[in-house]
Amino acid sequence: MGQLLRGEFYPPNFDAPLRIALCAPIFLANSYGWLIKEGKDPITFLWVKYTLPGMLIWTFIDRPSWSTSWGANRITTYFVDPLTFGSLTLLFSLLSVAAQSFFWQKLSNTHHIFVLIAILSGLYLSVMSGSRTGWLVLPFFLFIWMRYFALQQYGKAKAILGALLLMAGILLFIPLQPVLVEKIHLALSEVSKYHWNTLNPDSSVSMRISFYRMAVFYFLENPLKGWGDLGWMKLIDSPEISQYTTAFTRDFAKNGFHNEVFTSAVRSGIWGLISSFALLFIPVVFAINIQSKITSYTLKFLTIFLIIFMTHMIVTGMTTEVTNLVFLSSFIGLSLSIFISDTLIYIEKAD
Repeated sequence: MGQLLRGEFYPPNFDAPLRIALCAPIFLANSYGWLIKEGKDPITFLWVKYTLPGMLIWTFIDRPSWSTSWGANRITTYFVDPLTFGSLTLLFSLLSVAAQSFFWQKLSNTHHIFVLIAILSGLYLSVMSGSRTGWLVLPFFLFIWMRYFALQQYGKAKAILGALLLMAGILLFIPLQPVLVEKIHLALSEVSKYHWNTLNPDSSVSMRISFYRMAVFYFLENPLKGWGDLGWMKLIDSPEISQYTTAFTRDFAKNGFHNEVFTSAVRSGIWGLISSFALLFIPVVFAINIQSKITSYTLKFLTIFLIIFMTHMIVTGMTTEVTNLVFLSSFIGLSLSIFISDTLIYIEKAD
């Protein structure tokens, strides 16, 4: 809609959305039960019990074979930045934690060890990436896990013990990565020292706050049409933003505004704002709404996995663009198509 109103056509902007749209056939196939065998676990359960833990262990083993240009103190794979790498390994770890607690009685001792090794591998990889992206999801994860499952299943004492063990496992790894510790301290300092009406230094957190303010300014200047990728640069020296940003910060926004919603709103106006909110929040509302009505144990698990997944995407999307790379868009589209279609199947069974 933004491109239509601006009278332009820029095909690369359709790349990421089309990756998500192309997952629709998978969603439809699974919704009709084509991918599920009677008496077998839904695909979501297979993913969180086997695939995601296996990915973490394999990545831990294989990652040293790939070099990285992000510095000797930060690890990632050769094709993805540390922000995305750290965020996804943390997400897979948290889903594995949820899976191990949900299926505790059904897993063998060997499987328990397999998942535990995967969780520790994922936490280690996320910490050693040196990225803070996604870590703010931890309190939300603990709330979701305790509110929708642990308190009812294990009681207050065991639920609190489980939460403390997870936090202890995380704290065990954090000292191994001085870069992450330094970034956490630096972030707290930069937030407290940010200037709202005078020039700010070109530092990580200060620049991010300025990006968000710049995005709001650009959006309000052209809310109906949006600016495309770089159309907003005609306003780059506006006094409203130059009073608190350096030329470097203003120009660096060409790489994105480090926020999924703001970036889409600037690019496509109100249409980008609506689409981003829809992508991130409608699945959460869908899952929470079902949670309040269901009694099916399987359906409860499916909706909790969906809530955890999307909450992580929302938190991550507040500090970086989660659909800026085509493989990320494909991953989100595929994950949503499976999580939601599995849920729809079991809603129908429950009825």
